[in-house]
Amino acid sequence: MKKSAALFVTVLTFGSIALSQDQPKASDRAPLLLVQQIPLPNVGGRIDHFTFDGKRKRVIGAALGNNAVEVVDTFAGRDIHSITGLPTLRAWYVGEFNKLFVANGADGKLRIYDGDSFKLLNTVDIGEDADNGRYDPAEKKVYVAFGGDEAGGIAVLDVASGKRLEDVANSMPT
Repeated sequence: MKKSAALFVTVLTFGSIALSQDQPKASDRAPLLLVQQIPLPNVGGRIDHFTFDGKRKRVIGAALGNNAVEVVDTFAGRDIHSITGLPTLRAWYVGEFNKLFVANGADGKLRIYDGDSFKLLNTVDIGEDADNGRYDPAEKKVYVAFGGDEAGGIAVLDVASGKRLEDVANSMPT
């Protein structure tokens, strides 16, 4: 029997009044409220590394059991797109540039997709075990961890061009 996944959408809520220092009873309120459950019948296994497209109210996550990135429209309450064939995923969305970045630890590549069409824009070789990434809005750069147990570092990319700039070497002693 195939077990399907569900995305639980929650909102941070503290009632109808915004919190301030004047409200000492805020801790008595529940910080999270379940507002919607979205079934993902074609997704099996674990969902990991979520990112959010605030403009379109989409949740994007790595469906590890399916080797795919799933895009869920929280307004429509359904899965609207899958990017398949990508094992060992980490995904994050950069709204300022409308780009989705997907690091693939299995092949060591970072794929950059258009945030509207999900068309592949660029593929960048990162290195063994390309992993988690972060966006720095001040520098307009993406940082992607890579490497095995002994060698590795952080690849630095320009978000606008999708080009790899330099690496930050691993300073861990061997």
